[in-house]
Amino acid sequence: MFVYVRRQKWMHAAAIAALLVLTLVPLTLPGRAHAGTFAQASLRLDRIAATTATSGRVCAKGFTAGTATTVKVTFPTTSATDYVVGTTAANWTVTTTNLDTGQTAWPGIGTASSVSGKSVTFPSSAISNPNLYCFNFASVNTLTTSSAGAGETTQGTITSQASGPTTIDQTTYSESIITNDQVVVTGTVPPSFTFILSGNTDSFTANLNAATTTSTTGRTITLLSNAQSGWIVWAKDLNNNGGKGALQSVTAGSYDITGTSAAGAASHTFTPATEDYGLGVTINTDAAGGGTVALNAAYDGTATKAGTLSPTAYFPVASSNGTANNDIINVAERAMVSGQTPAASDYTDTITFVGAGVF
Repeated sequence: MFVYVRRQKWMHAAAIAALLVLTLVPLTLPGRAHAGTFAQASLRLDRIAATTATSGRVCAKGFTAGTATTVKVTFPTTSATDYVVGTTAANWTVTTTNLDTGQTAWPGIGTASSVSGKSVTFPSSAISNPNLYCFNFASVNTLTTSSAGAGETTQGTITSQASGPTTIDQTTYSESIITNDQVVVTGTVPPSFTFILSGNTDSFTANLNAATTTSTTGRTITLLSNAQSGWIVWAKDLNNNGGKGALQSVTAGSYDITGTSAAGAASHTFTPATEDYGLGVTINTDAAGGGTVALNAAYDGTATKAGTLSPTAYFPVASSNGTANNDIINVAERAMVSGQTPAASDYTDTITFVGAGVF
């Protein structure tokens, strides 16, 4: 019993000693340590194709309080063909243009002050939350990527430094290098020509008379084409009176009101009390960015002129010397009668309009 009692006292004393140690030593629990690590940091290479010269962008949000004087960018080391880091500091020029929305120009950034191995050091001013500061470095004689798929034996780091230098914040990053980082896009724009006639009927706006030239309401022709040499519009008359187009009345014994000039001759102003009939064309819209629209002199309808159409051949009435993006021409028929022109309400004619792109 004596031995047993002494052992219990010894164990009791050891427990008391252990409790004193726990009381004197602060309790440490595992947790996330933010100090010394950027709140956010990244290095974007502008090319990640293998063994390719590249520029890039460095971004970071500072976390630890401290006045930075430099930022050091260390590029990864790979197990195969390694990154090649240019050793001339003066080549490592920087810009802060064309940054993304939410990115702020890195304060105090400038051309690198030194290069040592894989590390390039740039001048800097203090950075902190909440701004994400960024700068771009040049691609000429600065950095060449490693081989594709090479495993990184050492990742890269971005480090803000105070004078000394001493580390303020540092973040480790990794890159992925692939065989080809570009997608070649191919496409075809086929030759195109669109011809739009606004309607298929056209009536005179008033009864024909011997005192004034009467015109139809008119129709428009709209043209769209990527033909580099332009487009042409032609017209051909259906009725034939001696090789000339004509307005014809069946009830008046197939009487024809015919143009006074030859088909294709220069357009003209009609003479009062003289039967005449023809087509007048004017420019509605010469759309910008393409060719220049021109009227064929035979059918230039400005100032109420008109020209005689042919019933045996297509004659060009208007054209352009380049592409068209909604060029528009107006086409209208004009007529004059004499005091002897037979009365009838069924004078009619049909004109065919066609067009083509000049590719």
